[in-house]
Amino acid sequence: MNAEQFWKLIESSRSGFDPDRIDGNMERQREELRRLLLQLPPEEILDFRNHFLERMATAYHWDLWGAAYLIAGGCSDDGFADFRSWLISMGRGVFEAAMSDAESLVEAADAPGVEDVFFEEFQYVPAEVYEELTGQELPEYAGPSPEEPAGERWNEDEGNLQRRFPRLWARYGRG
Repeated sequence: MNAEQFWKLIESSRSGFDPDRIDGNMERQREELRRLLLQLPPEEILDFRNHFLERMATAYHWDLWGAAYLIAGGCSDDGFADFRSWLISMGRGVFEAAMSDAESLVEAADAPGVEDVFFEEFQYVPAEVYEELTGQELPEYAGPSPEEPAGERWNEDEGNLQRRFPRLWARYGRG
């Protein structure tokens, strides 16, 4: 599986997304991803998981954590993993825009039908499907897994957040 195929599966998993509803979209997307992965051989599910975790590692960036912190009114380390899972679930366009400019997430988080910016369950689908098909757990991931986020660390000082993330601050800040 290559990156194009990975993103095509993510986009296809969004087929049940209803912008007129603010409930159930995440569950429908999770179930659709499950249905799509069940059609693949185990090796491709492993490849999908690897692509997913590569993007989780790429998105382990202070700017994105700052965006998550402002959008959600706080964000723990575990919460940031769930945020990155949501970011991937939103598709390639949103993901790549956020990687270029974390402030682009103002539009993504406020898009019609978005019910939450933490999507913990989405990241577990490949492992669940793989185990269902093979009776075994997914092999350990051997790819990048940074210990610290990339980029420049931010702090919770309101002035720092406002200067660093002006658009996000204008929408979500507590000033």
